[in-house]
Formats: sequence, C-alpha cells, structure tokens
Amino acid sequence: MPNRSRDRPSARKPDMFVTVAICTYNRAESLRRTLESLAAMQVPPDLEWEAVVVNNNCTDHTDAVIGEFAARLPIRREFEVQPGQSNARNRAIDAARGDYIVWTDDDVVVGPGWLAAYVAAFRRRPEAVFFGGPIRPRYEEPAVKWVVESEALLGGPFCIRDLGDEAVPLAAEGNRLPNGANFAVRASEQRAFRYDPDLGLTPRSHRRGDEHDVIERMLAAGAIGYPVPAASVEHCIGRERQTEAYLMQFFAGAGDENAFFHQRLDRHDEGPLLFGAPRWVWRGLIESWLLYRFHRHISPGPVWVRHLRAYAYSLGTMRYWRGGMRSYGSGRRS
Repeated sequence: MPNRSRDRPSARKPDMFVTVAICTYNRAESLRRTLESLAAMQVPPDLEWEAVVVNNNCTDHTDAVIGEFAARLPIRREFEVQPGQSNARNRAIDAARGDYIVWTDDDVVVGPGWLAAYVAAFRRRPEAVFFGGPIRPRYEEPAVKWVVESEALLGGPFCIRDLGDEAVPLAAEGNRLPNGANFAVRASEQRAFRYDPDLGLTPRSHRRGDEHDVIERMLAAGAIGYPVPAASVEHCIGRERQTEAYLMQFFAGAGDENAFFHQRLDRHDEGPLLFGAPRWVWRGLIESWLLYRFHRHISPGPVWVRHLRAYAYSLGTMRYWRGGMRSYGSGRRS
C-alpha cells in the first residue's frame, strides 16, 4: 500500500507575513462579530499572519472579547492611551510585524476569501504600495426605508466603496481611493507615512480623512495602488446610524475636515468675514437649511437627504471657522 502522507505535496514554506490591524473603541460586541469573520476566513496555507487589535482606551469588555479568540486566531492586543483613531493606527504600525498591513474596522464582516485576495494581489503586483477592496453595507433590520432609498448619497457615512473591477491604478481623481474599513499598505511605506493626529475620529471630533491624507501623500511621493475586487467586506450599519442625527454628525465632520485641509494649504481667498466666518459660508448655511426644512416632509428621501448633506456640511464648515481653527492643531505631519 502506498504511503499517502509521502505522496502528498509538501506545504509551501511561508514567504510572506501579513498583519491585519483593527483599532477599536468601546465596541466589544461589534468587535466580536468582526473577529468571528476573521476566524472563518480561508487562509492560504503558505501564509503567516497576525491580527493586531488596538484597544484605544476602551472602558467596556473589549479585552475580554480579544482574549476569547486567543485559541482561534494569531491575535495580539495592543493598548493606546491617547484617544483618536490616528493615534491608534500609529500604535498598530509600531506593533505590526508583517510585510504588509491590512486595515479593517471593528464594525466589519470580512468575506471568506478576503485576506487570500489581498495576498494574491501583493504577490501579483510587488511594485504597488497600497490596495483597496469593495465595501458593501449590511443594514440592521428592519432597515429604514428612506436610508436605503438614499444609499447613493451615503457612500461617506456608510463607508460604501466600489473601486471597480479593472486593474486601473487608484487615484484621487474621481474619488478612487480606498476607505479605512478595507485597505492595505506595504509596511515599509506605512512606517514612513504615519497618520495625522489632527485627523481621525476622537471623542471630541468627528473629523475623518486620516487614511485619505496618508494615501494622497503616498501618491504625491510616486506610490502606486490597485483595487482588489475580490477582497470584499460588509460594513454593518446599525439602527443608530440609520438616523438623521447620525448623518448630520457625519456630514458636519466632513465640512470641518474640508475646511481644515483648505486652511492647511494656506489659501487666503476666503473673502470678508462675518462673525468669524466667510460670508459665503453663512449664505450656504442659510440656503441649505431652508431647502432641507422645506423638502423634509414633502419630498422623497433622496431629495431631502441631499439638502441635509449640504446643510450639515455648511454647519461643520461654520463650526471650524468660528472655533475649530483654535481648537485643533496646525496639521502636523510625520
């Protein structure tokens, strides 16, 4: 009888080490769902990997959840006392041992072939520095009708992203950049391009854009990136996010973020100020508020949500001008 174990091809020795990085703040049960999806992945046998979870000063049972997966995942817990997503991401960079860092969030469910798809892309395109995959919404049921109807307007607040199926390099033009819930960066470049603490969510600020800031700086330095269509994730949209209040908060943060970048570029064409803000900001705020209030109860979701977005964006811009310029730093980069 032949020796079947000898007849089997030997496993290929790992030639790559990959770090999956997750930063979390007080979402223990949501994190559990994410880690369950990591444990269910189909990991290539010739890959060595680790999951690094950064506890960003959580006050819930996050550490207990991480500990539950110690026997199922190659998982490590890191702690970052300074609040803020960018600070947590920088801690993950310092802790990562991988040749590449694959980023996802604590409210995501990754697909079975998610990590394998990224690894295949790393091997296929060694010249590329960063990669991004699709992000699709998973609504908590019962989904709010006007939210689903307005989905085309909600790519930002719900992190919806489709970078296409073609092997076309990613670029800022046309908003073809990955989102933070699903992207990967070669570790050597990621260590050189760190996340700006003046960006990223904090308990005090809803300003985002930290990952786009890093990727745009990489592009300016000559880096190239590609989409990975098979590296798909679902972003879980709870009922608490299917609300006008959440959308107002998100789009106001986007207005603040845009004003922050505008000033960091040292632009001085804002025109005369009225009570601390340019007159055009006041005009946009008033006009968009009137349109939002008028259409809220007479128009379908996609109409009034568009005006809500414009109003909240103007509100965030106003808040930046009337207080944010003093409350935030000067845009440090490292």
